[in-house]
Order: sequence, then C-alpha cells, then structure tokens
Amino acid sequence: MTEALTVTTAYSGAQGSARWRGATVTDGAAFRRYMRSRVSARVHDTAHRAGVEDALRGLASTSMETAFVESFLKAAPPINSWEIGEALAECVLADDATVKACWPWNSARDRRTPRASLPGADLVGFCRVGDEVLLLFGEVKTSSDPATPPGVMTGRTGMTTQLERLATDGGLQFALVNWLFARCQDPVHEDLFRLASERFIASSGRALVVAGVLVRDTQPNALDLQSRAASLAATINAGGGGAGTVDANTRVELIALYAPIPINDWPELVSPVLP
Repeated sequence: MTEALTVTTAYSGAQGSARWRGATVTDGAAFRRYMRSRVSARVHDTAHRAGVEDALRGLASTSMETAFVESFLKAAPPINSWEIGEALAECVLADDATVKACWPWNSARDRRTPRASLPGADLVGFCRVGDEVLLLFGEVKTSSDPATPPGVMTGRTGMTTQLERLATDGGLQFALVNWLFARCQDPVHEDLFRLASERFIASSGRALVVAGVLVRDTQPNALDLQSRAASLAATINAGGGGAGTVDANTRVELIALYAPIPINDWPELVSPVLP
C-alpha cells in the first residue's frame, strides 16, 4: 500500500464552523512516487479500467480484431491538470487524519465525453468525525496563478461561491445524495450512506462537511484561504435552521496543498505504463 503523503503545515486558522490550513510538500521525490502510484491509480481508475480492457481483449477472436482492440485501448486522450488535481485532492483527503474521507465511487467512470467536468460537485462522499459519519461535498481548484488568492477562489464560478451553494442549496444537495445513493449498494457503503443520511435528516440538512481543496505549485501564503474562509464562516453562521439553511453544525474545511513539482509536469507523472 502506498504511504500517505507527508506534508508540513505552513499556516492554519479557524473561525466559527470554518477551518483552514496550508500544507506544504517539501520532498519532491516522495511527491513523485505518490503521484505515480496512488494518484495515477485514482485518476485513471486503474482497477475499473483493467476490467474493461480484459473484457474487450476477450472479445477479439482474430489477429486483426486483437490489433484493433490494442489500438483502441491506447486512444484515451491526455489527462487534464484539473483531473489530476481532483484525484490528488481525493487521495490526500482520504489519508488526512482530520477529514478521514471515503469515496464510494470514482466519478471518472461517469464522464461520457473525454474532457467533461461533471456538474454539481467535484467531491462527493463521506467524512468520519469520531464515531459519526457525515456527508461530504466539496470542490477542488488547481492553479498556478501567482496572484494571492488565485482567481479560481473568487467570482461566480470561484470556490467560495460554489462551497456556499453546496452548504445551502437543498436542490443541489438532493441531486448529490441521489447520485451517492445509487453508488452505495454494497454493504459497507450502504451502511455509511445510512449513518450519514440519518444525521443529515436529524439536523434538518445542516450536519455535513463542505470541503474546498486548492492545489498550487506556488509558495504557501495564508492569504490564499484566510479571507475566503472568513466569508464562508459568516455565511454558515448566519443560518437560522430549517431545510436549505445552515448553522454551526455545518463544518467547512479549506485546505491549500502546495506541491514541489510544477503542475505542467504532472501529466507525465501520472501517465500509465502501457503494455
């Protein structure tokens, strides 16, 4: 099993229900190993892809068909930086002792076109908090923007606005729960879904974790998250209860991960080894 990625906390803070921290990866060699093993397996959905490849190879009965299948299997387009960033965020959150995220499904399987970004949320799963299990909805932004905070954090399509919606929009939350239910049919994930949904219902839709992960290849700077976290805390603490609103029971986690390898070099790090 691949070891968790070792990070150093560059800064941290908390306000109301929101917590934020910047995590720096200083060991470039360890980061490369993590990307080539753990992240590559996630971004390519290796186990699922192996099943598809085996099934298609088994259907070829002539040398011509075999040649076509092998060519077809190599036709996958290059991986985008944002896809790698999402996979990296999922792996880091799953390893994180504070978040303890669980992802029942790899959303890469749901893309019908090669470069599609699914609507709704980048992260959909569960978070273990002590003996509790909570729903986890989140967004990931990957950026080399030298500005602080980077542009992906602000505006209508920025992380702050997206996280506010995940915390308050009952319609969006229902769509995500509906998506999650269909992918939690095995006993283990079915139990997690039941526990998290019971807690969500008992709190009138407020007991959940909203997570934002900013993936950077720049130097750490607390200003990347601090004002965004304060804004989210103010929104969440303004909730007055009832379906579609939030209060201090909704937990916000903002994490900035500062990588030692330029984002432009990541596609090479996660490239699968082809036969």
